Amino acid sequence: MEVNLIESLASLGVGAVFGLVVFFFYRIDRKSTEKMWRESKKFTEDRLTELIGKDRESREENTKALTELITTLQRINGRLK
Repeated sequence: MEVNLIESLASLGVGAVFGLVVFFFYRIDRKSTEKMWRESKKFTEDRLTELIGKDRESREENTKALTELITTLQRINGRLK
């Protein structure tokens, strides 16, 4: 089948052969670019997930600390016994 394709393109001329070469290089470049983009996106998603988890933990710790602070201040002011 490849021989038939080459013979057909050769009969169409140099422009067809050149066009085929350009097309093949375009496909190779596009596939590698898409692969790099997917890997980059996955890395970004993993980092974002990690950041969201750390932010949640930090908020929980801050909430506990603020609750303890409010309770302590209320005890100091005599509102809570």
